[in-house]
Amino acid sequence: MRLLNVATPPADGSPASGHAAFQARRTSRSGAPGAGFKELNMEQKLKIAVFIDFDNIEIGVKSTLHREFDVAAVLDALKERGEIVTKFAYANWGRQESATRALSEHAVQMVQRDPSPRGDKNGADINLALDALEMAFTHDHINAFAIVSGDSDFIALVNKLKQYDKRIFVVGGRAFTSTILQKNCHEFVAYESIIDEPRPRSSGHQQQPQQQPPQQPPQQPPQQQQQPPQHAERP
Repeated sequence: MRLLNVATPPADGSPASGHAAFQARRTSRSGAPGAGFKELNMEQKLKIAVFIDFDNIEIGVKSTLHREFDVAAVLDALKERGEIVTKFAYANWGRQESATRALSEHAVQMVQRDPSPRGDKNGADINLALDALEMAFTHDHINAFAIVSGDSDFIALVNKLKQYDKRIFVVGGRAFTSTILQKNCHEFVAYESIIDEPRPRSSGHQQQPQQQPPQQPPQQPPQQQQQPPQHAERP
């Protein structure tokens, strides 16, 4: 008969021996295998999902800055903070035909919001929040979310994503973004700080003063001053 060596816990409560004891000591010292490596990668590189409340940000930029919303400036600012994995924008695109070309050029997925006859003020907010939460549940590799809006209704979404250990960026204008939204996210990215302002300042204003003085007036006075003395010497 062949006897099997089965490891049983000692009755006197002494520490276990053999391979089980080695695994126990290894787990107690190092924690979960690879946990520290994963946390290090999470801190070094962020994988960002961008959610744009287009109606809100577009109206806010026009009313406060009197400019068109520049999605490229927003995406460039977020790329400096991590890798953008996916991009969504929510609006009634039948009224935003001029903006669809810029969004499609930057591979932004445009989600159509069909307003109901009674009004659909928070329709885009609800769709955006549901899609963001679903992505947080189903895509573990996405560890950061960027909400491009100034609506204070997204504070519940921000707090919920923070509970799931996600880093939250909020992109919006200082004048129209809710202060509670600015203070409760991990980083508030002001739209005024990312738009390209030096271009209108340097367009033609410095070239005009250089072209205006042709230096012709100083040549005319000496010609007029030389003629009077010639007529005065003849008589």
